[in-house]
Amino acid sequence: MHWRFPMVARPLRFTFALVFALILLSGTAAAGAFEDRLSGFERYGVKGMKDWKVPGMALAVVKGGEVVYAEGFGTRRFGEDLPVTGDTVFQVGSTTKAFTVALMATLVDEGKADWDDRVAELDPAFMMYDPWVTRESRIHDLFAQHSGMPAYAGDALSFLGFGRRDIVRSLRHVKPIYSFRDKFSYVNNLFVAGAEVEERLTGKSWETLMRERILSPLSMTDSSLTEAGLTGNTNNASLHVLVNGTPSPIEPGSMLAAWPYVYGPAGGLNSTARDMARWVGVQLGRGEFAGARLFSPKAADYMHTPQTPVFAGDFHGAYCQGWMRSELKKTVVVWHNGGTSGINSFVGFSPELDLGLVVLTNLGGHKLADALGLQFFDLMSGVESDWSERFLKERAAAEKAEAEEAEATPPSLPGLPPAAYAGTYSSPVYGEMAVTAERNRLMVRFGKDKRVAIRVRHRTMHTFAGDWPEMDPDSPEYHFDFDVTPDGDVASVTIRELHYDGLAVFTRK
Repeated sequence: MHWRFPMVARPLRFTFALVFALILLSGTAAAGAFEDRLSGFERYGVKGMKDWKVPGMALAVVKGGEVVYAEGFGTRRFGEDLPVTGDTVFQVGSTTKAFTVALMATLVDEGKADWDDRVAELDPAFMMYDPWVTRESRIHDLFAQHSGMPAYAGDALSFLGFGRRDIVRSLRHVKPIYSFRDKFSYVNNLFVAGAEVEERLTGKSWETLMRERILSPLSMTDSSLTEAGLTGNTNNASLHVLVNGTPSPIEPGSMLAAWPYVYGPAGGLNSTARDMARWVGVQLGRGEFAGARLFSPKAADYMHTPQTPVFAGDFHGAYCQGWMRSELKKTVVVWHNGGTSGINSFVGFSPELDLGLVVLTNLGGHKLADALGLQFFDLMSGVESDWSERFLKERAAAEKAEAEEAEATPPSLPGLPPAAYAGTYSSPVYGEMAVTAERNRLMVRFGKDKRVAIRVRHRTMHTFAGDWPEMDPDSPEYHFDFDVTPDGDVASVTIRELHYDGLAVFTRK
């Protein structure tokens, strides 16, 4: 569930994501121009599906306070004749974050909280690495992406069987790499912490609050918050991941299908293009859509106001409260994207032009949804561009660099006998890891109840590697780097691919 624009290093080879959005038309001629441009956008999207190998996609457009368009393309499951419609249910990933912030806005409107309230005073379990940051963190800090933590800190917990309380508890172990409120760094864990505050303030679960305060009032009847809610709808989009260049369905109940619901407040919503369009309508209506008011205009303005500058390559913008805000060539756009293992999505709107867009796809790890968000608003404003082609070229360059790096395999140097690495290791975040020797290999077990088991083989010196296809079907190899003292004692082991946040070190007991 993370933000990726432009492409950045892959911390866990998965996503919870973000990207942009445009139009001001009036009169009969303008309406005709809108329809023509929308048809052109449709064709562009269908071509993009082929280029990016996306099995299915749904689009919706909000204009003038109404959902004026909701259509589906392709198939709900690769290789099968299951047409996508505007009412097909998808995971929507990190576009959920704005819902969690909106829940807090309703509590602020009711006087139950204030954006400037100290988090630790509302939730005694909240603790950051730095005591000062713990004391000074306010509600608005939870949703502004400027905590100082490494991007995506602690996200692996949801893959390893841990729950939301474990995620909040892990915050105290995440060493910051930036000063508090100094730089943009995208995380999911603080939205879970924010939802915990909402639950303490109301005595109700986040799921109940979502249904009572947003989904039901907006008549988002096809939206849900669990994996069962997705699979139980007969018009659901299967999740897909590319394996050897071909879309492969992710089976229900698997780790890759289930983890977004652990991170629910940061990315666990299922919805349709039509339902999400109603949500976009609320943003354009500053808290109101089709006669339903969810929050005040003041709250809407606050959530859409820049909080943290974002500079990534040639992209300049700002993170607000669960939304991004960007200045395109002709308008200001508020948006967010989403990505789980098996989907990518985009939700964006232009307040000054009174236009919004929803893009839902059933393939993970691509940038078509982002490209369509940009392309739509460029097209509607008369700006010539080809964002899909640009992102395809960027992907090709990245793949070439990865291939060249893979070819530069280091020589295999001897290490210790396998039995020397055997033992029990411990992490304050991920718990215990058991390492046992099996002839010339090691068996590594970790995660909650040691549910993950990987057989690893020696690579070079004190590094072992093995496949973890449940985590990454297309690139499954994970590396375990043992730290050995000058005296030859094994002190710790680090899971290289999970250590982007500094948490994946297990110390020998």
